[in-house]
Amino acid sequence: MTMAPSKQDDARLKGEARRQKILSMVQAQKSVSLTQLTTELNVSRMTIHRDLDVLESRGLLRKQRGGVTAESSLLFESNFHYRRQTDEGAKRELARAAVALIEPGNVIMLDESTTTLMMCNYLEAIENVTVISNSLAVCDRLRDVANVHLVITGGDYNDTHQSFSGLVCENVIGQLRSDWAFLSAASVIGECLFHQDQDILRVKRAFMQASERTALLLTAGKFRTRALNQFAELSEFDHILISKTLDETIASQLHQTALSFKLI
Repeated sequence: MTMAPSKQDDARLKGEARRQKILSMVQAQKSVSLTQLTTELNVSRMTIHRDLDVLESRGLLRKQRGGVTAESSLLFESNFHYRRQTDEGAKRELARAAVALIEPGNVIMLDESTTTLMMCNYLEAIENVTVISNSLAVCDRLRDVANVHLVITGGDYNDTHQSFSGLVCENVIGQLRSDWAFLSAASVIGECLFHQDQDILRVKRAFMQASERTALLLTAGKFRTRALNQFAELSEFDHILISKTLDETIASQLHQTALSFKLI
């Protein structure tokens, strides 16, 4: 029997929704006053202060006298809590399409992205699947799923990405083999994939090298952002899944490169 959410759960959901609204306002305006936040959200200044304390602890913004400002864009956009709350619908559709590629008994690798994390919601339907990941969120989601054999790489923990990386992580991956690696990227520029964190991109490369086949999941927003370090080219992937909201001009440019991709 499905239990109805408690009042505490309902309040927590409302709190997260309110904080997402705050993030959206700060991201759009870069600086927002406390008065504007209390008026827009129709809550007390005390409630706003509590929300801002939570968001500041996640590295998403900075409180200042009378208001709040966004942290640097790279930190803001790379933060796990922020990424998990963006483009949820598009990520869900990409995840469903990606899971359809998996067969019973497959070994798969999932990177630290919140897009591939969404695949965990649909793995219970696949018998005897092994999941290898460097993501703490993947561990939290799958640790009690009976049909999943879960392998976590370990390594140096990064709370911004909620994932493991470093030499230990890369060495573990290098000793394993999988049928599939499912990855995403922070940014797509032309035909190249980028990520702002060098440690994370080395883990992505290790996953690609340890897998028979590779699949790339991209929301349309990845084509509008910028990151520092190139880690792969689109042509290196066997399957490329992109959300259907991709700009028509960009889609046309990709078609001209003879790349095979699917809009989801």
